[in-house]
Amino acid sequence: MNYTRRKLLALLAASTAVQSVASQALAESVVAGSGDVALDKLPDWADVKLQLWKYSNPFAPSQWSEPKLGGYDWKAANVKIVDGALQLTVSEKASAEVISGSNSASASAKWEVDVTLPTMKPGLIAAPLWIFNDKAHEEVDFEIVGTRGLQLTVWANVDNQHKAVWVKWILVGDLSGKRYRLGLQYEAGKRVIFSIDGKEAAVVTPADTTGGAFPNKPMQPYFDLWVAAGAIMDPRWAGKWEPMAPSERLVMTVHGYRRTDI
Repeated sequence: MNYTRRKLLALLAASTAVQSVASQALAESVVAGSGDVALDKLPDWADVKLQLWKYSNPFAPSQWSEPKLGGYDWKAANVKIVDGALQLTVSEKASAEVISGSNSASASAKWEVDVTLPTMKPGLIAAPLWIFNDKAHEEVDFEIVGTRGLQLTVWANVDNQHKAVWVKWILVGDLSGKRYRLGLQYEAGKRVIFSIDGKEAAVVTPADTTGGAFPNKPMQPYFDLWVAAGAIMDPRWAGKWEPMAPSERLVMTVHGYRRTDI
């Protein structure tokens, strides 16, 4: 997750904060485990090897810093595979991210994760699944935002700028420790389908977005747990982050992952 995207998230925070009450009042109610859809088990991470800078591998941990974001740097050491599950950890001054390999982008695919969320705090962002094309300024997100709930976002290239063109709040409130099966189906230029526990949560097409702008390039998946600290982040979006004790750890566990080409 680069600095430009973070800065734009701060701008999005300012614009959506004004609508916070209305957004939460109108949010869809999707209750985990309430459906009758039988979900098969996703492949685990037991055979995945995480190596820093090895972008030719299927997955690689991130390691970089952005002082303007409060110094919560991405550290490869904060990503581990334990008993076949991917663990991403936030500790004091360190966040965690895993990127899929350089040859993994697709313009027509469905990505799924089985995730247990960490204890959520104001300012903590859990993004267990999001897809991105850095060069094209295009992106689609699942993001659990502090203790406010789950935000779905579609980003597109508008006048050569990375802009949110569709946003929806869903599963409002503190989701600490919840386990979900999240799915993102992307068909470039046509539609995005968000699903939760096997049930459609939202379907987005160009007809639904601001000015009809819509991502149309291949995307690759990311898995992220990060801190919205620093001067550029508006606390009205995610809440005000409070520093952690040196021994404190917040852990998000991705039990399984799958990509299915469409």
